[in-house]
Amino acid sequence: MRPFRFAAKRMLPLCFQTRYASSVQGTDFVTKELAVMKKKLQFLEESDLANGLVKLYSSRQLKDLSMRKAIFIFSSSTFHAPIYCHEHLPVVLSHAINALDALPVGLNSMPSTLKVRNALLDSFLKLVDCAIPTTKENIKKFEDVLEEIEENHAQVDLVQSIAVGVLELKERVSLHRKALVELKSTSPNWDTIRLTEKDILPYEELAAIQEPLDHINRLIIRYNFLSRMLLNMGSDLKKVGMVDLEINLENVVRGAVDEARQICTDHYGDCPDVDINFSTDSKTFRFAFMSTTIRYIVVELLKNAFRATVEAHMTRNEAGIVTCDDMPPVNVLVHLKEGVKHACIRISDEGNGMPQANLEKAMSYTFTSVSKPAMSLDDGDLLINDSPSPLAGYGYGLPMSRVYAMSFGGDLALQTMEGFGTRAYYYIRLE
Repeated sequence: MRPFRFAAKRMLPLCFQTRYASSVQGTDFVTKELAVMKKKLQFLEESDLANGLVKLYSSRQLKDLSMRKAIFIFSSSTFHAPIYCHEHLPVVLSHAINALDALPVGLNSMPSTLKVRNALLDSFLKLVDCAIPTTKENIKKFEDVLEEIEENHAQVDLVQSIAVGVLELKERVSLHRKALVELKSTSPNWDTIRLTEKDILPYEELAAIQEPLDHINRLIIRYNFLSRMLLNMGSDLKKVGMVDLEINLENVVRGAVDEARQICTDHYGDCPDVDINFSTDSKTFRFAFMSTTIRYIVVELLKNAFRATVEAHMTRNEAGIVTCDDMPPVNVLVHLKEGVKHACIRISDEGNGMPQANLEKAMSYTFTSVSKPAMSLDDGDLLINDSPSPLAGYGYGLPMSRVYAMSFGGDLALQTMEGFGTRAYYYIRLE
């Protein structure tokens, strides 16, 4: 009997081995590509669905919301505030998303603008996915989602990111202009190139973003207002959500003055004096509004007044420290009278004013009066400058203050006398 032997393994010719290995690798590659394509198709389907929902919700009109109506909604036992927010907040976000998509002159395609859109779309889908808050359990879940959204929005910093988008657009226009200048100076065949500065977006056309950005910022403010009103509902008899029912305007203004003076002192080492005057009813009359909004706007206006005054009259003592002893004071007049529709806070400075052309641009998102803004771009990256004044940013302080004022029925206006000073008027709607 022959001993059992294992059959020798037959080796494939080298050419067949190569073909087999290539075939396996090709199959793996195709499998991976199919998986990628499947994910892309799934993403496109989900995007189409999400955009369809945005289109559906944005077809609903947004109604005006006064302070009086908001107080009624969030304080009335007969009105279910969570259901109101569940119905209205997705509509507000859908309008904001559509407005971002419609931004002109390429602003809608800037990286920071797209970041804001993605954040708002994510928030919109989370809200749409929430069950109607008719039970305590669903109300709690809905409020948890609102808190999560608020944290996400804070991380993205919606308003600042939109401002950075404007900066990105301006930087891109500037780079194109620099490239054109270099091309003119270095190209021997420049005369044959049909390219002029008219082919590059003129700075004047950037003015087209003003109204769309006002609209978007009003929508963001409205969303934040409704969301925080619901999240801050409590048993405090003097407040409804974020609204103080009995604002002491004198206290709010004095607090804003102290805050702005501290900011000025921290930067310059000193601060001009402030003369505050109140009309008779200002000390006794009470009204419902958000003290945080009033304080924010007054601080912004005072920062502008302080900076203009210091830079127009700056002197230094023997130690080289700025001294404001001989500077003209900033004047604050608060007028509030029972029976009128608006309270008014007027802030006047003697900071040499500004040219009329600059006054017209002062409320523009693309204008700043400082040569080195607090934010700039370098090779596409955002830089936060170490040395800029906190009293001057990158063109968003005044226009945002005006949007805040107008969102609740008020207004913000400037008057200037070139070579002398500027007056700012902040009107607060009284309900």
